[in-house]
Amino acid sequence: CVYAHIPGDGREYVITTRDAVKIRAEDGRQVEKVNINPFISNLPQEISTDSFCSGDASGSTSQAANIMEALEVGAKLLLLDEDTSATNFMVRDARMQLLVHKDQEPITPFVDRVRELYDSLGVSTVLVMGGSGDYFDVANTVIKMQDYRPYDVGNLAREIVDEHPTQRQVETPGPFGQVTTRIPEAASFNASKGRREVKIEALARDLLVYGSDTVDLRYIDQLVETSQTRAVGHAIYLAARSLMSDSTPLQDVVEGLEHFFDQNGLDALDPFYREEYHPGNFSRPRKYEIAAAINRLRTLKIMRV
Repeated sequence: CVYAHIPGDGREYVITTRDAVKIRAEDGRQVEKVNINPFISNLPQEISTDSFCSGDASGSTSQAANIMEALEVGAKLLLLDEDTSATNFMVRDARMQLLVHKDQEPITPFVDRVRELYDSLGVSTVLVMGGSGDYFDVANTVIKMQDYRPYDVGNLAREIVDEHPTQRQVETPGPFGQVTTRIPEAASFNASKGRREVKIEALARDLLVYGSDTVDLRYIDQLVETSQTRAVGHAIYLAARSLMSDSTPLQDVVEGLEHFFDQNGLDALDPFYREEYHPGNFSRPRKYEIAAAINRLRTLKIMRV
């Protein structure tokens, strides 16, 4: 959990950083002009990957987009679980490399980028993995869970690497490069529906109505309650009205929202807000979850990158 703990809740020894983001595959999600080149290139039919768009992304392209979008707004720790990741995105073993040569494979697997993310961009990764030892070659720390207890087995993992070298080849076609920034178009955040000038409603923790769009947030694991989702919707509306411009990158937009929260509190998001009125129906989201919701709006248009 990335949020403050309540004393005595049993998580006293569970800590993380504020800028940790959960990453997973998300088949079918909306992607709008995201540079996924570090992970995917040379798609069939010459589909662009430096400004990738899809209304129905695959597991691998959605996971690549999720990583690049998180990096775009400043994430410094990525949390991945192989159970919710696209297998072909995570690793290609030596046998598969022999069967499908790199010039026929558009994906640069995460195992070949994870170390570069740390060395070049200062972005760490915590990965839950039980199916591939190829990550031993690039890991700083290896922790084995046994009978619900963690054990540091880094030295053993390094011995295994020395005694049993991997047969797979590193598949990076070039350096990771700089993370592309995008500028969202304010006009694409139309919150009206029918006769209603503003229609924003959190139907559940993972379902947001914004204008005529219903945004599926079920895979944004770090949204934990409906009041956060409600705040996300109103924060997007505020951002479109007062923070977005034809020269303002998405990262500056969501950081502007955080500054707004610090200065004005959450109640100021309510369109009917008065100082003496305390609606009490907002919980503060992080900039990462606000950006994630923006990226999943099917009306989203990126002005330029």
